[in-house]
Amino acid sequence: MDATARLLVELGYSSMTLAKVAKAAGVSVETVYKSFKNKPELVRQVLGAAVSGDDEPVALIERPDMQTALHGGSGERILAAFAAASTRILIRIGPLLASVLVAGRMGEPELREIAEVAGRQRLADFTRIVEAVAAAGDLDPALDVSHAADAMWSIGSPEVYFQLTGDRDWTDEEYQGWLTRTLQATLLR
Repeated sequence: MDATARLLVELGYSSMTLAKVAKAAGVSVETVYKSFKNKPELVRQVLGAAVSGDDEPVALIERPDMQTALHGGSGERILAAFAAASTRILIRIGPLLASVLVAGRMGEPELREIAEVAGRQRLADFTRIVEAVAAAGDLDPALDVSHAADAMWSIGSPEVYFQLTGDRDWTDEEYQGWLTRTLQATLLR
């Protein structure tokens, strides 16, 4: 999987072939096909492992970092823990996810589907975080859970992270601080 992640970033999706992945991984093409069936499935699994940090079949929202956020107590602590966890994930997957998002926008239908599914899952996870803030009694009364989750989904998007840390040269610490403050100012009473 490391070879796939590296080749995706270096070559892009269209130029990355399963033969190149096999060669970089030191295995046969048949082994790659038997393990992953096709290129979109390989990318899906590599991206999933990069997001979670391992290849265990545990949903991101059920992992310790996100559970810490969900059970953080006050809305302020929930959002600070979420921002810290989210930043760690974005640091880990940054270049790989950027490659997948760009290829999806450039007309690679398989990657567009992967990005859309990931976006829907991210919204579902963010909704759970907002529900925890609401359960703590700290959600701004002018917001319902759905609109608050939409705002969080937009503010905490990978694209915003890439713009600020890549285009604007923010450090990851600056991004995390900004994300924490922005989410708290936007969502809390």
